[in-house]
Amino acid sequence: MRLLYLVNSLTALGGISNITNKKIEWLILNKDYEICVVVKKHHSDYEERFDGRLKIFNMNRTYQDLPFYEKILYGISFIKYIKDVFKKFRPDLCISLLSSVDFFILPLIGNKIPKILEIHASSVEIIQKSFPFKKLFYKLYNKIVVLNDLEKFEYGLSNIEVIPNFIFLNELNSDDLTKRKIIISGGRNEKLKQFDHQIYAWNRIYSDFKDWEYHLYIQGSNQDLNFYRNLIHPECTSLKIFPATNEFKKKLLESSIMVLTSKSESFSIMILEGFDTYNAVISYKTFSGPLTLIENGKGILVEMNDITQLAQSIAQVIENEDLRRKLITNAKEKVGLYSPNSIMEKWIGLFTQVINENN
Repeated sequence: MRLLYLVNSLTALGGISNITNKKIEWLILNKDYEICVVVKKHHSDYEERFDGRLKIFNMNRTYQDLPFYEKILYGISFIKYIKDVFKKFRPDLCISLLSSVDFFILPLIGNKIPKILEIHASSVEIIQKSFPFKKLFYKLYNKIVVLNDLEKFEYGLSNIEVIPNFIFLNELNSDDLTKRKIIISGGRNEKLKQFDHQIYAWNRIYSDFKDWEYHLYIQGSNQDLNFYRNLIHPECTSLKIFPATNEFKKKLLESSIMVLTSKSESFSIMILEGFDTYNAVISYKTFSGPLTLIENGKGILVEMNDITQLAQSIAQVIENEDLRRKLITNAKEKVGLYSPNSIMEKWIGLFTQVINENN
């Protein structure tokens, strides 16, 4: 099978790039698929590892921050570029993770090639005033893939499927790890991540837990990181802010509690990684990702934007070691549902279905 993926980047530190890399690698190594990827910006040369089974085309151009007339020119160049890739690679199927103008244009290019749209953003962000217009274009895709059932029912579309993300499971037992008294979180420097809420919560309780540290790994400039550092109470030395790292899962293996404060999460790889690395997980009650992952005593859900409750929950989990162990035990049971093989077989089934229906 020949698959064409359209993504913004394969090298960004964000979760979309990371999970797309892993899917592509799994498909090549386990199914011997030939895959082509169109990226909008910088990419590495890692395709050389796959003996010609992976091709990457770099548009080296994005839609963001362009003036209006250049957006029109971009749209024209996008059509021409994708038509050229279709002609050169001749894919059986196209999977897009693009949004904005690319989302509108793609269904109109190469009508004989079936197309799947993969959505990682939450419907909370997508279903706005313009959604009735956008919905016309969603219907043009052969299938829309979202990450959980709560998201599926928000769109009101008949061509929508649910396939969650996966993680590579940790083979270690909790007894194999040296856990430290560290609370951890991380991600892109975006307002929706609300790292400031975590800082404000820890400011309230740090003096009660002098043997604990709070580590934040944030993707941003030095100026961005200094902004957050300036929010830390002057007498608090236990909250440390680091640049984002590709070794975040290794850091999770050393920590004991993981916290998320996003405004929206359709699915959180971080929560699963927290479960898998024996962290007790505390998260805002975000629609819809945390609600579908943290249930029945697998973590602590905090009311959205309630910093007081967030601080109280962190304190509760620190003080009660039995509670931490119970959360970790319950959560670890759930991780096996998201192994690469089980999730990717769902993708294989969908690819086959879409191609057959299109013939």
